[in-house]
Amino acid sequence: MTVIDLGELRDAEPEPPGPAPRAVGRPLRLAAVLAFTLLVLTAAAPVEHRAAFVLPASLGTSVLLHDGEVFLHAPTGDPTAPGRLSAWTIPTSPRARPVRRWQVSVPVTSGSGTLRRHGDLLLVTGTAGGPDGAYRTFAYDRETGRLRWQRTGGGESAGVDVLFSELGPEGPMTVHSVDPSTGRTRWSASMSPAATLYRTAADGVDRIVTVKPPGPVEVWDARRGVRLHRAQLDHEGTPSNTGFEIVGDLLLAVQANTGRLTGYGLDGLDRRWEVPLTTPVFFTPCGSLLCALGEAGGVRALDPATGRTVWQDARWGFDSEVYGGRVAASSLGGGGWHPLVVLDVASGRQVADLGIWKLVRPTTPAGPGLGMRPAGEGRMVVADLDVAAARVRVLDVLPAVSGDCQTDAELLLCRLVDGTFGVWRLPR
Repeated sequence: MTVIDLGELRDAEPEPPGPAPRAVGRPLRLAAVLAFTLLVLTAAAPVEHRAAFVLPASLGTSVLLHDGEVFLHAPTGDPTAPGRLSAWTIPTSPRARPVRRWQVSVPVTSGSGTLRRHGDLLLVTGTAGGPDGAYRTFAYDRETGRLRWQRTGGGESAGVDVLFSELGPEGPMTVHSVDPSTGRTRWSASMSPAATLYRTAADGVDRIVTVKPPGPVEVWDARRGVRLHRAQLDHEGTPSNTGFEIVGDLLLAVQANTGRLTGYGLDGLDRRWEVPLTTPVFFTPCGSLLCALGEAGGVRALDPATGRTVWQDARWGFDSEVYGGRVAASSLGGGGWHPLVVLDVASGRQVADLGIWKLVRPTTPAGPGLGMRPAGEGRMVVADLDVAAARVRVLDVLPAVSGDCQTDAELLLCRLVDGTFGVWRLPR
């Protein structure tokens, strides 16, 4: 392993070329002056050397950072061969080395595996070797690497259990709730072969909705396998071109041919409201409102109780979750180096400009909101983007980072230019 000395934080680097941040009044000009003063003081003062490490990896390696642990699914050189799965513990001392706790061969072909944690399990889902190319999930003990069980398909967390679904060639879809400790089925339920929607709570799926136009809609309890509601949404039946989404306690139906959005209560499937909607969108909760986001940008915030438009702005697309009633947004969409602004979700009012950043989404709820941008000479500026406070705090300038970053409450992990992974402990 290699221990990296990050050195001292030097003068803050200029932002990459892009649209100039938008001025938003005297309070923000004062904030900008204070932020510049803070950066000057930070650059002039000694900076504590933070623990930084390198994990060996090659291109094509899948990685998961979660609660201070790192898991790697690495290729073996043959794209049809099983990969290698390893678990790493990251030390707290900058003089120590990462510890590989275990490594096992995984019957998932290189490059196809996705990694997830579920309690004391690490779930690896992907294409298994063999002529049929079956898509399977393998459950490994996080501490020892021992294979506990495997099942066909991909699993979804649902409280303590994991949900798997099987769709027969002609028969109904069957949902199995699996005990994660043994892999045994706790219960199974047959559901109509149709489009299937999941509502996700903090600990996983809690409702399953099946739709089979022009037939009825069914709502199931995902924790007990019990059908809660069954209803025909409209007297003439549900049109086959209707799209559905679940947001909070609403089932939303979008009819593309008529340009209508209808909100139904998920508990009872009662029709609550209907409003015109012509722009292709997807939906997300935003504070106490329901936000419709256009694929090419634009936000329309609705009152979830009535469907009434509270505010609308064609400039923005959301780049973050809502924190303290505020959200980070970009006029150019997420995924690149874009100017970010902070919006008040209740009114749509712009609160602040954050500058040009790419967000690093946390893998755990306690993870911070970090932003990154190139600093020249192969370096990357890392900053804490506090959306709720509309504040940017530069943390470090990291060398040789190419991207593909993850963060949790303790660590920042990024792929380096040589294909390995760098891991840095975040300041407390």
